[in-house]
Amino acid sequence: MVNTITIVAAGAFISYLLWRILIPNPSYIAKTITVRIDGANTGSGVIIEHQADRYVVLSNWHVVSAGDKPISPKSLTIRTVDGQKYPISAKKIVRVGKLDLAILEFQSKRRYSTASIGNSDALSEGESLYVSGWADPSPQFSTRTYQLLVGNLSGRIDRPQDGYALVYTVSALPGMSGGPVLNSRGNLVGINGRATVDLRTGTVNSVLGIDINRYLRDRG
Repeated sequence: MVNTITIVAAGAFISYLLWRILIPNPSYIAKTITVRIDGANTGSGVIIEHQADRYVVLSNWHVVSAGDKPISPKSLTIRTVDGQKYPISAKKIVRVGKLDLAILEFQSKRRYSTASIGNSDALSEGESLYVSGWADPSPQFSTRTYQLLVGNLSGRIDRPQDGYALVYTVSALPGMSGGPVLNSRGNLVGINGRATVDLRTGTVNSVLGIDINRYLRDRG
């Protein structure tokens, strides 16, 4: 009897370990791939590519621009999960088509995780979404603070402005624009960036994101 119980317990423990290994943890993934952008503007971004010492970050165009022109890279820095700060490579702020998206680069000999690109077309209403980014200081936070918010996809916009087609139930905060939107498997399915606000009360009605498939189609 004791041996049977021991075997069952061991089997359950092994199953738990396999589950932890095989099932991605979107909370952990989000924190490792999300970067903080500081400077003339503030926002967030997500590491999407890595080759040698070159890292590519995807963020919102409005985070790294002033009107129709990019901000000078010298006025912006990227901060990674380990607290390291990096200048954005000169002349490496590029807008993605007419979307509110921008590509930026930094260089480092350290190794950082990159996002696994998902299929945003496969998202369905009610599906869980994870949105991460670095919130600006507020009455609640004296400094910029990393935030991971969990909500659900509530709908899509058929004719999106600037690419904002995803609508979800997450009250994202200023400073989180440009951060990743992940599905339950930790795959990148969108970029967070815009909110609709009730002008009477000042409360956020909904938050919008640009689906990643739109980025893949428009990046050229």
